[in-house]
Amino acid sequence: MTFTRSLFFLLALLTVSYGHAQVDCETDNVRLQSMPLIDVTLIREDGSRYTMPAKLADNNPNRAAGFQGVCESTIESMPILFVFEREALPNFHMNNVVASIDIAFIDKSGDVESIQSMKPYSLIELKKKLYSPKRPVLYALEVHKGFFDQHDISLGSKMTWATRGLTE
Repeated sequence: MTFTRSLFFLLALLTVSYGHAQVDCETDNVRLQSMPLIDVTLIREDGSRYTMPAKLADNNPNRAAGFQGVCESTIESMPILFVFEREALPNFHMNNVVASIDIAFIDKSGDVESIQSMKPYSLIELKKKLYSPKRPVLYALEVHKGFFDQHDISLGSKMTWATRGLTE
């Protein structure tokens, strides 16, 4: 057996024993600190609203960082709204993310296009999963696993957001 194959089997054994790859985490990091705080309002199909604070990732470095390297407690306490310069079909991944998260892709009208559950990479995965909308979107909202179910947010829901003191 070659060294590479032996190493692969050892990593697979560790993954079976421990689940996902271990990633060191921080409760906060420089990139997350640099994201401005905004208010996101989710409007359910029945018209009721849920407003929450979130971080705004509206430039390439912040969008690229997302929840990478932060602890599960940070993911649970602070959603991130990704805003793109124009409508796009973005690809999201779970590289260096320690906990499962849910993502809503939202079109330019604020309509929730899709909601997907994202899982951390496993060491035995040969191809890393990418998460994408089915049609172009202007926003993506990342939250802790189960958030959308807990708050009754579904495909019929809408989203708006505002910077502190201004409306988008």
